[in-house]
Amino acid sequence: MIIDVSNTLGRHRFKPEIKAGDLLKEMDRNHIDMAVIHSYAESMDNRSVYQAMKDHPKRFIGLYTVNPWYEDSPAQFEKALTEDGFKGLYMDPVRHGYMLCEREVFYPLLDLCRKYQVPVWCYGAAEVFSNPVFFEKIAGDYPDVNIIMGRMGLQYDNASAVAVGKRHKNVYLETSSSMDFNTLRAMKTAGIDQVLLGTGTPDAGYYELELVKVRKAAADFPGGEEKVLWKNAARIFRLEEGC
Repeated sequence: MIIDVSNTLGRHRFKPEIKAGDLLKEMDRNHIDMAVIHSYAESMDNRSVYQAMKDHPKRFIGLYTVNPWYEDSPAQFEKALTEDGFKGLYMDPVRHGYMLCEREVFYPLLDLCRKYQVPVWCYGAAEVFSNPVFFEKIAGDYPDVNIIMGRMGLQYDNASAVAVGKRHKNVYLETSSSMDFNTLRAMKTAGIDQVLLGTGTPDAGYYELELVKVRKAAADFPGGEEKVLWKNAARIFRLEEGC
């Protein structure tokens, strides 16, 4: 079983459209059983994500993308959870132009994550809008919400990212774009139960390399490969019974 928690789907103004069928072909070629999908933040093409989930419910788990600056974003998100089958929230502060210290902008969305017990995937690279240190306050304010830190600081601030994960057991570290030694550091520092396979397909990485990297890093941990490749994600998305 393999669950990849970072995949982009749908339309973009300047990039080729990523279609569900094409993504499934790559998943099958690399033995990926399920993919967590979201739209490009710029396009917010939630319709394509919804259709992929509807057509392939055993293969795709959808995260809903909203721009927190829009006043109706909480209402949109709640409808997506209650009526459309989305399983969590996707946040990209860099593309939508807010800093993770501007908590009043997006906390209404996290209130809904808490209410419906769904996770949030948030871009967490070493940039001024999304620096990993900002996750400290968010994780403390929402200890009952599972927070996936996408890219876990990239190469520039992975140390801060894994330190936040060590202090907050509701912070999960997603591996796409990380170097192999940063992936291993995440497992050693935060713990093997808080690391998730993410490939960032297609923009940040590709399946073959990411799978080799994660398997190599997890090899020396008891049950490490299973936990990182699918068990941790299944727990967060409440898929244990289906797996």
